[in-house]
Amino acid sequence: MGVSGKVMEALKAGILLNERLSTLLEKVDRMDHDVRGINNRLIRLETMVEMAQKQPRLRDETE
Repeated sequence: MGVSGKVMEALKAGILLNERLSTLLEKVDRMDHDVRGINNRLIRLETMVEMAQKQPRLRDETE
């Protein structure tokens, strides 16, 4: 294989690597979005639990 063949193989490998990297970046972006969504849901859930703990219980008031 001559020099031009090696150059073409190197370019081909670079292009394939770039495509794989782009795919991985898209997956990481989706995962980041999902994790942020889970974090936001967890914060809302914690807030609801804290609010529920601070409210007087009806059973305690009627006794």
